[in-house]
Amino acid sequence: MQYQKTLSGKVSLEGQGIFTGKTIKVEIEPAGIDTGIIFVREDLPEKPEIPLKIENIFGLDGATAITDGTHIIYLVEHLLSALHGLQIDNAIIRVYGEEVPLLDGSAYPWVRQIQEKGYQYLFYPKKKFKIKKVFSYKNGHGTIVFKPSDTLKIKASISFDHPVIGNQEISLEINPNNYIREVCFARTFGFKDILLERIKKGILKGGDLSTAIVLDGEKVLNPEGLRSQDEFVRHKVLDLVGDLFGLGGCLIAEVEATSSHHRLHIEALKSLYASGLVEEIEERALTFLLVSKRKRF
Repeated sequence: MQYQKTLSGKVSLEGQGIFTGKTIKVEIEPAGIDTGIIFVREDLPEKPEIPLKIENIFGLDGATAITDGTHIIYLVEHLLSALHGLQIDNAIIRVYGEEVPLLDGSAYPWVRQIQEKGYQYLFYPKKKFKIKKVFSYKNGHGTIVFKPSDTLKIKASISFDHPVIGNQEISLEINPNNYIREVCFARTFGFKDILLERIKKGILKGGDLSTAIVLDGEKVLNPEGLRSQDEFVRHKVLDLVGDLFGLGGCLIAEVEATSSHHRLHIEALKSLYASGLVEEIEERALTFLLVSKRKRF
């Protein structure tokens, strides 16, 4: 039996938004049984709430966003990755702006703060989604295959015609220990020419070498270098862990992703959900039985 988990106290971080250039604060608060993950646009007078569920999440080129149809929060993927990787089921996320700050480009700042604050178990069964049979989805060069499994396992591969990246592949079982040790530190990356073009067009108003790995045609431009030689494909796993949380609960599946990206992740997840090949696992009867037995002593 796995029980629901939340934080032991409030976590707060702030950083520059790469789309707006503004300093944005994010607060994560503990929440009770079956609350799920709820985002709040705390900067708006009406403070609209946007629950994390499949119909509210969508993928863009290079980012994942959540919306209630009227209000939007961009760049939620790294924060969701930290919550999914640490198996946090319930939290209220107050965002004082229209995007989540990129921080260092990884999920590590969120993981560090959540670990320092600690966890609280709610002694009620987790909301899990399990794959019934194999399902695959393709978009351009990218492909995702979902297979039945007893745990969340991710195999990711990428291929870039760049001397630092090349072909990279990794397979991991995703649990809190592996996520902290093998995944959460991996930063997002981009190419200098593309980033300069987006800055010129006004798409990006923030960000620098402290918020992502930046490469030119030959090398990494960040003076500190890479955190691991395969940091690029590890970040792909980080993004997948975040995007797969879009179901609104922990996913139990073996996932194989080739040349994938946020838009593909969310399209595949929505198609999987619509296919009826993913089901929510119910463990409540067992929990009630255990509780009733305890009351007899």
